[in-house]
Amino acid sequence: MEIVTINLSELYGIEGNATLKCFLHKNTGEMAPYNQNLPAMIVAPGGGYGFVSEREGDPIAVDFFNRHYNAYVLTYSIAPDYRYPTALTQLAAAVDWVKKNAQAHSTDASKVYAVGFSAGGHLVASLANFCDNLPVPELKGQKLDARPAAVVLSYPVIYVDSHTGSFKNLFGTEDLTRPEVQAMSLERSVTPKNPPTFLWTTAGDTCVNPMATVLYTAELLKNKVKVESHIFADGEHGAACCDERTGLYDYQILPEAKSWTYFADKFLKGLK
Repeated sequence: MEIVTINLSELYGIEGNATLKCFLHKNTGEMAPYNQNLPAMIVAPGGGYGFVSEREGDPIAVDFFNRHYNAYVLTYSIAPDYRYPTALTQLAAAVDWVKKNAQAHSTDASKVYAVGFSAGGHLVASLANFCDNLPVPELKGQKLDARPAAVVLSYPVIYVDSHTGSFKNLFGTEDLTRPEVQAMSLERSVTPKNPPTFLWTTAGDTCVNPMATVLYTAELLKNKVKVESHIFADGEHGAACCDERTGLYDYQILPEAKSWTYFADKFLKGLK
């Protein structure tokens, strides 16, 4: 494994201090035949747009690395210093960068995916909804190639009332009736052009309403977007890997929900 970190903000001239930590399979020497044309997974941790969770970063990347992906963890800029659309622009730049460096990393540029958790799920779903109509479509005079081949949403924030704190941080306002806030209630802007989507949550989530997953799934189905959605019976919010690596309590150690990575990988590798 090669681990390198790049400064996306510096490379793309984006405000903030966005970094992309890369977990790369060796593509030279004895390992070269095994590590060609790999899929890529970009991880967007949660944190309510107020912090970036370490628990939902490196451990997730390692899980996908072990499933033979090149994996990348995005540390995006957050409140109170940065508001919408900074994080979305940084995620778009991350997808663009992974695609532009696909050959060097032996990545298949047609298989660049993103997984997001909680508010990071909102961030990834925002990219899924708006990748062809970004608020900042160009950086340094070049159009971003920001469309993911598919996305994975883990206990995602979707609509305003599913987690109001995320929207307050994202827009820096207590008035969540403002049109620009309501426009980012993502069940409203799904189209048939959305990329294939895998979702999972737990019925016991008391932080982000699991109905967010239900409503977004329903809109994907209405728009005939390829979708797979799981609601595990047990578990609270923020379970991440669903085992002892990211959980200290019983509600974070979930043998059944731990299978989400298996199902997500199977979904992605089954796409045509």
